[in-house]
Amino acid sequence: MDMTIEVVATDNLTPHPDNPRQGDIGAIATSIQHNGWYGTVVAQKSTGHVLAGNHRLQAARQLGMTEVPVYWIDVDDTTARRILLADNRTNDLATYDDDILATLLADLASTDDLLGTGYDGDDLDDLLADPPDFPSIDEDTIDTQHECPKCGYEW
Repeated sequence: MDMTIEVVATDNLTPHPDNPRQGDIGAIATSIQHNGWYGTVVAQKSTGHVLAGNHRLQAARQLGMTEVPVYWIDVDDTTARRILLADNRTNDLATYDDDILATLLADLASTDDLLGTGYDGDDLDDLLADPPDFPSIDEDTIDTQHECPKCGYEW
């Protein structure tokens, strides 16, 4: 496997034209400003299309960065689209351990260091809030018999 990583001019990269994801460029730019650049952009060698990191590239450009590290991969267009979709979708499928997240955020908030995390005090407040108090359901009062109003079929 060719693991080519190089620093590339941002003008030599193109956000993938089929990227369905809409990112928060401002939040990403704030993260870069406070945390520095970390990781790479993943791009298709034959086209220069970004497969992972489209919004990081846009944030870098917004911040005036002229170069970013790129991990080039040599794949056909179909594989490139699958990678583009998989990178976004697998992120969507992830979940958080809210207790660990709340602890991390509270620790950072205590030293006023939330800026650059993508979270703010309202997010922390939401995590720490008591869950809503839903009324209990008396299962004996639930109507389990149904009838179709057109044909009279009962279930």
